[in-house]
Amino acid sequence: MTAKKSSMFDHLNAIYADQSIDYYDRLSVENRKSYNIWMLNRLISMNPDQVAWVNMFQSHWQALGPRESYLFYSQLFPRRRQFNKYIKPKKEAKILDWVVTLVAQYHKINAAEATDGIEIMLATPEGKDALREILEAFGTDPKQVKKAVK
Repeated sequence: MTAKKSSMFDHLNAIYADQSIDYYDRLSVENRKSYNIWMLNRLISMNPDQVAWVNMFQSHWQALGPRESYLFYSQLFPRRRQFNKYIKPKKEAKILDWVVTLVAQYHKINAAEATDGIEIMLATPEGKDALREILEAFGTDPKQVKKAVK
Protein backbone atom coordinates (compact mmCIF):
# COMPACT_ATOMS: atom_id res chain seq x y z
CA MET A 1 0.00 0.00 0.00
CA THR A 2 1.42 3.36 -0.99
CA ALA A 3 1.35 6.39 1.27
CA LYS A 4 -0.94 9.29 0.47
CA LYS A 5 0.71 12.07 -1.50
CA SER A 6 0.93 15.22 0.62
CA SER A 7 -0.54 18.42 -0.73
CA MET A 8 0.60 21.94 0.04
CA PHE A 9 -2.27 22.18 2.52
CA ASP A 10 -1.07 19.03 4.31
CA HIS A 11 2.32 20.71 4.79
CA LEU A 12 0.62 23.89 5.97
CA ASN A 13 -1.47 21.90 8.45
CA ALA A 14 1.74 20.26 9.73
CA ILE A 15 3.24 23.71 10.32
CA TYR A 16 0.21 24.96 12.26
CA ALA A 17 -1.23 21.89 13.98
CA ASP A 18 1.24 18.97 13.95
CA GLN A 19 4.47 20.87 14.67
CA SER A 20 6.46 17.68 15.23
CA ILE A 21 10.21 18.21 14.95
CA ASP A 22 10.68 15.22 12.63
CA TYR A 23 7.77 15.91 10.25
CA TYR A 24 9.98 16.78 7.29
CA ASP A 25 12.33 13.86 7.99
CA ARG A 26 9.37 11.43 7.88
CA LEU A 27 8.23 12.61 4.44
CA SER A 28 8.81 10.32 1.48
CA VAL A 29 10.95 11.53 -1.40
CA GLU A 30 7.80 12.20 -3.43
CA ASN A 31 6.20 14.21 -0.64
CA ARG A 32 9.39 16.20 -0.12
CA LYS A 33 9.13 17.30 -3.75
CA SER A 34 5.70 18.74 -3.04
CA TYR A 35 7.09 20.87 -0.19
CA ASN A 36 7.45 24.21 -2.01
CA ILE A 37 8.84 26.96 0.23
CA TRP A 38 7.72 29.76 -2.07
CA MET A 39 4.13 28.51 -2.15
CA LEU A 40 4.07 27.95 1.61
CA ASN A 41 5.32 31.50 2.13
CA ARG A 42 2.50 32.70 -0.07
CA LEU A 43 -0.14 30.70 1.81
CA ILE A 44 1.15 31.69 5.25
CA SER A 45 1.24 35.36 4.23
CA MET A 46 -2.53 35.27 3.66
CA ASN A 47 -2.79 35.79 7.42
CA PRO A 48 -2.18 39.52 8.06
CA ASP A 49 -0.63 38.75 11.46
CA GLN A 50 2.04 36.60 9.85
CA VAL A 51 3.03 38.77 6.88
CA ALA A 52 5.94 40.39 8.74
CA TRP A 53 7.39 36.98 9.64
CA VAL A 54 7.08 35.71 6.08
CA ASN A 55 8.68 38.91 4.77
CA MET A 56 11.60 38.47 7.15
CA PHE A 57 12.00 34.79 6.26
CA GLN A 58 11.86 35.38 2.50
CA SER A 59 15.11 37.30 2.54
CA HIS A 60 16.82 34.16 3.91
CA TRP A 61 14.87 31.25 2.44
CA GLN A 62 17.26 30.55 -0.42
CA ALA A 63 20.07 29.92 2.04
CA LEU A 64 17.86 27.59 4.07
CA GLY A 65 16.38 24.34 2.93
CA PRO A 66 12.83 23.04 3.16
CA ARG A 67 13.54 21.24 6.44
CA GLU A 68 14.75 24.45 8.05
CA SER A 69 11.76 26.40 6.73
CA TYR A 70 9.42 23.83 8.28
CA LEU A 71 11.27 23.99 11.61
CA PHE A 72 11.27 27.81 11.57
CA TYR A 73 7.55 28.17 10.89
CA SER A 74 6.40 25.24 13.05
CA GLN A 75 8.25 26.55 16.09
CA LEU A 76 7.27 30.18 15.45
CA PHE A 77 3.49 29.93 15.23
CA PRO A 78 1.21 28.81 18.07
CA ARG A 79 -0.06 25.27 17.81
CA ARG A 80 -3.60 25.44 16.46
CA ARG A 81 -5.47 24.73 13.29
CA GLN A 82 -6.16 27.86 11.36
CA PHE A 83 -7.73 28.92 8.13
CA ASN A 84 -6.03 31.57 6.02
CA LYS A 85 -8.37 32.82 3.33
CA TYR A 86 -6.58 32.66 -0.02
CA ILE A 87 -6.66 36.09 -1.64
CA LYS A 88 -6.99 35.72 -5.38
CA PRO A 89 -5.54 38.34 -7.70
CA LYS A 90 -8.04 40.69 -9.26
CA LYS A 91 -9.01 40.01 -12.84
CA GLU A 92 -7.48 42.56 -15.10
CA ALA A 93 -9.85 44.25 -17.49
CA LYS A 94 -9.05 43.56 -21.12
CA ILE A 95 -8.16 46.85 -22.75
CA LEU A 96 -8.92 46.84 -26.45
CA ASP A 97 -6.06 47.75 -28.79
CA TRP A 98 -8.03 50.35 -30.68
CA VAL A 99 -8.85 52.14 -27.41
CA VAL A 100 -5.14 52.28 -26.55
CA THR A 101 -4.40 53.71 -30.01
CA LEU A 102 -7.04 56.43 -29.72
CA VAL A 103 -6.00 57.45 -26.20
CA ALA A 104 -2.34 57.53 -27.28
CA GLN A 105 -3.23 59.75 -30.25
CA TYR A 106 -5.44 62.01 -28.13
CA HIS A 107 -2.78 62.63 -25.47
CA LYS A 108 0.20 62.27 -27.88
CA ILE A 109 1.82 59.55 -25.75
CA ASN A 110 3.08 56.02 -26.40
CA ALA A 111 0.97 52.87 -26.07
CA ALA A 112 2.42 51.82 -22.69
CA GLU A 113 1.59 55.19 -21.14
CA ALA A 114 -1.87 55.07 -22.72
CA THR A 115 -2.51 51.60 -21.26
CA ASP A 116 -1.49 52.80 -17.79
CA GLY A 117 -3.75 55.84 -18.16
CA ILE A 118 -6.70 53.74 -19.29
CA GLU A 119 -6.29 51.41 -16.29
CA ILE A 120 -6.41 54.42 -14.00
CA MET A 121 -9.43 55.87 -15.84
CA LEU A 122 -11.36 52.61 -15.61
CA ALA A 123 -10.90 52.57 -11.83
CA THR A 124 -13.31 55.47 -11.16
CA PRO A 125 -16.64 56.66 -12.56
CA GLU A 126 -15.11 60.06 -13.38
CA GLY A 127 -12.29 58.36 -15.26
CA LYS A 128 -14.75 56.26 -17.23
CA ASP A 129 -16.61 59.45 -18.20
CA ALA A 130 -13.33 61.03 -19.36
CA LEU A 131 -12.46 57.93 -21.41
CA ARG A 132 -15.95 57.96 -22.91
CA GLU A 133 -15.46 61.61 -23.96
CA ILE A 134 -12.10 60.82 -25.59
CA LEU A 135 -13.56 57.94 -27.59
CA GLU A 136 -16.59 60.00 -28.62
CA ALA A 137 -14.27 62.84 -29.74
CA PHE A 138 -12.93 60.46 -32.40
CA GLY A 139 -16.48 59.69 -33.59
CA THR A 140 -16.51 56.14 -32.21
CA ASP A 141 -19.79 54.22 -32.46
CA PRO A 142 -21.69 54.49 -29.13
CA LYS A 143 -22.01 50.68 -28.93
CA GLN A 144 -18.24 50.33 -29.23
CA VAL A 145 -17.73 53.04 -26.58
CA LYS A 146 -20.06 51.21 -24.20
CA LYS A 147 -18.21 47.95 -24.84
CA ALA A 148 -14.81 49.59 -24.20
CA VAL A 149 -15.91 51.44 -21.04
CA LYS A 150 -17.61 48.85 -18.89
